[in-house]
Amino acid sequence: MRLTLWRHGEAAYSRPDSERSLTEHGRGHVQASLDLYRSVCHQGGLSLPTSCVHSPYMRTHQTASLIASDLGLPEIMAHDGLAPGQADYVAGEFLSDEPGHQLVVGHQPYLSQLIDVWCDTAVHTSLSPSGFAIIELTAPCRGGGELLHHAPEGYLL
Repeated sequence: MRLTLWRHGEAAYSRPDSERSLTEHGRGHVQASLDLYRSVCHQGGLSLPTSCVHSPYMRTHQTASLIASDLGLPEIMAHDGLAPGQADYVAGEFLSDEPGHQLVVGHQPYLSQLIDVWCDTAVHTSLSPSGFAIIELTAPCRGGGELLHHAPEGYLL
């Protein structure tokens, strides 16, 4: 299965944390990173995602909505397993059983930890807001994936 792990865009400060929304800069950065993302997929012969799951937090919902609208995804789904503080991201319980390319929108440090564990490496830069990584995942376990592309900053504005 192919996965894109995408960190939410820049968010404003608010309490509670789950209600933080994207800033205007954050929205613009997501849009600019989408242009880079489309180019990376096209140049690499990679299909675009056909499904999207995100953390239940507002900033990930907003990021997922922007991406889904741009890519023409029919729906996005929130999954509690992607919320900060969950015990076991590595098991990938938030992943769909459906074939195809899946988009996962989440938080730091969890997404970078998934890259480190699933691709069995710690040499990559952590994902900044609107950064993304594309992985070919055989199994959600240590060494179960291959990193195809890593854009930790997304598209720099």
